[in-house]
This record gives sequence, C-alpha cells and structure tokens, in this order.
Amino acid sequence: MAEGNSTQTALVAGGLAVVLLLNVFFSSSLQSDINNVESTVASNDADMATMNAELGAISDILDADLALIEVLDARIDALENESVDNTTDAQIAELQEEIDAIIDILDADLLLMEALEANLSAVAADIDTAEASLGAVAADLDAAVTNISTVAADLDAVETQLAALETAVATLETAVANINMILAEHTSRITMLEADHMADIYMLQAEHDIDIAALEAELESATSCQLVPFGNCAGADLSGMDLSGMDLTGIDLRSANLEGANLFGAELNESLLMNIEGNSSTNFSNAYLRYADLKFADFEDATVTDADFTNTYWHQTVWTDGVRYDSNQA
Repeated sequence: MAEGNSTQTALVAGGLAVVLLLNVFFSSSLQSDINNVESTVASNDADMATMNAELGAISDILDADLALIEVLDARIDALENESVDNTTDAQIAELQEEIDAIIDILDADLLLMEALEANLSAVAADIDTAEASLGAVAADLDAAVTNISTVAADLDAVETQLAALETAVATLETAVANINMILAEHTSRITMLEADHMADIYMLQAEHDIDIAALEAELESATSCQLVPFGNCAGADLSGMDLSGMDLTGIDLRSANLEGANLFGAELNESLLMNIEGNSSTNFSNAYLRYADLKFADFEDATVTDADFTNTYWHQTVWTDGVRYDSNQA
C-alpha cells in the first residue's frame, strides 16, 4: 500500500513539475520574442541614422549647388555688363547650360531627398509598430510571470498536502504492522488451542457427523413418498403401481400421477386427490373415497365401478365423461 501511495505522490509531483516547466518554456519564448523585437528596433534605429546621414550629405550637396548657381548668375550678370559681343554671348550661353545641368542635378537630388524622407517615415511607422508589439509582448510576459507565480504557489500547497498524506500513510502502515503482529499472535494461540483440544474437536466432529446423518435420514423419510395412512406422496409418480387393497386413509396425493395405477378396493377416505392425473387404465373399482378432496382431479376414462364417492369435495373436477363438475357426479 505504501509503494502505491509513493507512486501516486511521484506522479502528482511530476505532473506539477511538467506544468511549471511548460510555463518556464513559454516565458523563455516570450523573452526571445522581446529580444527579437528589440533587435529589430535597434536595426531600424541604425537605418534611420544612416538615412539621416545621407539626407544631410544631400542637403550639403544642394547647398553647394545653390552656391554654385549664385556664382554662375553673378558671372553672367558681369559678362552682360562688360560686353555684348558674340563671344560674350557664347560664354553666357555656355554658363547657362552649366546652370541648367546643375539645376537638373538639383532636381534629382530633391527627388532623392523626398524618397529618403518617405523611407524615413515608413521606418518610423515600423518602429512605432515594433514598439507596440514590444508592449504587448511585455504584457504577455507579465501575465506569464503571474501564472508561474500562481503555479508555484499551487505546487507548494500540493507539496504540503503530499507531506501530510505521506505522514498519514506512515501512520496507517504502522497500524497495519501492529494489526499483522496481533493477527500472528492470535494465529499462534489458535494453533496452540487446536493442538491442545484436537482430540475433543475430532470427537465432537464425529458426534456431529452422526447427528447429521440421522437428520438426513429423517429428512429423506419426511420428503419421500410414504404409502401409509396420512402419508405424503404429493407430486409422486405412481403410474402403473399396484395399490389395490392398501389402507391409504388421509394420504396426500395432490398432483400425483396415477395413470395406469391399480387402486382396486383401496382405502382413500379423507385423502387429498386434488389435481391427480388418471387415464383409461386407472382403476378405482370398489375403492373407498369418502370425504376425499377431488378439486381439479382428472377421472376421465378411469374405471370407478362400485367406488364409494360419498361426501367427496368437487370443484372443476373432470369426471369419466371428460366434463368438469363442481358437484358429486358419482
């Protein structure tokens, strides 16, 4: 019994340990998710720093381009003021082409800045989303920590209960050991008593065997068919038997089978013949049946010549003609 309780204790403790390990595993998974989100945020921050640096560089390029355009504009104004000959106009046209090229470069730089600003906005949105996810993960982690604390408390309570159960089991085992010791002492005493009184026991057993045999003989005699006055032959199979001239006064023949039986001149006064079965071979000739109970008896085709049926009791009695009667038809 102690081994079974120890096994149950180990199973319960093992189950709780598995629950605790699962909680720890899920907590570790949540922590891993947090680390991944933080790494993503850090990477996004680095990308933003790189884009800001590129944007600053492009801004510096634009500033330089604008300064160059201003210088070129100043040169154009100076040339226009100094001379209006073809050579000067050609120089002015050449400078204008350079200015147009610089303006194209400036436009491209402006488009690049706009794309970078859009990328920066997208990265900022991703960072906001990551920070929101980090908050949700942190909330889940807090809930997991709370669950772990609850499981740990439950485990402590179960361990306390298991300790109490183990103490109770130890107490029961001690009680069982004491009972076994008492039983062993009683068994020893019984063995000694049997040895001291074995002769008396055998003698009593022999006397009881004799008494039992006598009772069984009496029982067999009481339950077997006795063809004597007031005997008990209820339900007996007496078919074909020769009972002629016998004194069977008051005999119990209820439901007996009398088919082919010879009851010629038999004394059947006050007998119980309810539900008897007879046939054409049954012979009641010269029999005496005064005050006999013939309820539900069957005399169909039986021989009843000169039989005495004085004061017999009839009810649904089948007479020799095969008809049932409730009154004496003899």
